[in-house]
Amino acid sequence: MSNFDLDLIVIGGGGSGGFTAATTAMKTGAKVGMAEAGRLGGLCMLAGCMPSKTLLHSAAQIKAQGVNGMAAYPTVHQFTRAVVNHLAGGRVESVEAKQKQGLQLFRGAAHFVDPHTVEVDGQRVSAAKIVIATGSEEAVPPVPGLAESGYLDSDAFMKLPELPESLLVLGGGTQAVELAQVAARMGVKTTVVQRSAHLVSKIDPRFGHILAESLSEDGATVYTGTELREVRREDQTVTAVFTHQGKEVSVSAQALLLSLGRRPHTRSLNLKAAGVDTGIRGEVLVDRCMQTSQKHIFAAGDVTGWTMVVNLAVLQGRTAGYNATHETPREIDDRVLPTAIFTDPQFAQVGLSLEQAQAAGLDCLEADYDLGEMSTAKTYPERIRGYMSLRGEKGSGRIVGAEVVAPEASLMIHDMAVAIKMKATASDIASIPYIHPSLAEISEFTAGRLAKMLRA
Repeated sequence: MSNFDLDLIVIGGGGSGGFTAATTAMKTGAKVGMAEAGRLGGLCMLAGCMPSKTLLHSAAQIKAQGVNGMAAYPTVHQFTRAVVNHLAGGRVESVEAKQKQGLQLFRGAAHFVDPHTVEVDGQRVSAAKIVIATGSEEAVPPVPGLAESGYLDSDAFMKLPELPESLLVLGGGTQAVELAQVAARMGVKTTVVQRSAHLVSKIDPRFGHILAESLSEDGATVYTGTELREVRREDQTVTAVFTHQGKEVSVSAQALLLSLGRRPHTRSLNLKAAGVDTGIRGEVLVDRCMQTSQKHIFAAGDVTGWTMVVNLAVLQGRTAGYNATHETPREIDDRVLPTAIFTDPQFAQVGLSLEQAQAAGLDCLEADYDLGEMSTAKTYPERIRGYMSLRGEKGSGRIVGAEVVAPEASLMIHDMAVAIKMKATASDIASIPYIHPSLAEISEFTAGRLAKMLRA
């Protein structure tokens, strides 16, 4: 390693995956560097989950209190930026603390010169091992007129000091539906245009239909099953033209939010010079040890094209940082990875879907329970919508997967994550006397149904 400037350099280390990789490697005494072009903090902290959740919580309060959202938004905006600045400041302090311990910080965009050398703002740095953690960027489809018409991405939308009177949201994924609900609850005339047959197309259609109802009640208009034809700007408005149910539809708004998904941010890395293989979306291809096609180069976070959530990025970063500094590699342990969508109602899932379980060769059964059937749901003044699906393996009875749709599904999913981790059975969960009355009882009730099915 003495032939190189560093033992390890992390490209894009300001985010969760990269920073975890750097700090994990430093625990071994390795000489570590980190190259970061942007503000320290990463997508989640600066322009993703943290500001969007701040906006969602504020919008929920505004709706509950009957406050004029448009008038209140400047205050909400100030609060949101304060949250982001506080969190980003914490990351800066953490990096500075690591610098005192030997971390070298290179400011600027890095690209490969050869498999062991990167260039950062004109400075060349060599390293025995490298971790790529450059995150993701908004995917921009080749829609006629889109680039010329102008649009907001999620970052730009969440930085607006004032909201537009009307908003056209292109996309129906996690980011799109969360920000659409924020806008609608703030009083913005909001229209969502989704290509697939239901919102959040990669998960259970039941949630997509429930969410469409909820957004409609918030005042939004939702189009699903569309084909986008063109986007054009007309004076102070942007118009999207698309087909819906066999007819051509035009919708105009003061602003357009582009949220059709994200793609790994690799275009400027010159990965060809490093000999690193990529996939069809530009993602860095890695194995279970987070190694690329070059065994001394690793990757972590959104850039891998795996599920783009922070808890996975941290696991990937920890695995990459460890394997970059140890002779015997470890495989990532992401068998239990709860994820959530923070709309109202929320969606959360963990483990395997029924289709995934079958593909893995598991003989499983699935039980459902409607949230509306619970007596606890009747105690809420507003309508409570949702359900739980729980999957268990025949023979062993162990729980292999679950999903919850409920007002606090992101909190309720963790007992199922623990159950899967500990290889608990449906009968184990059904035997726990959950607090009554609470929506969390749905875990006990669903597990009871599943246990009976598995015994039959």
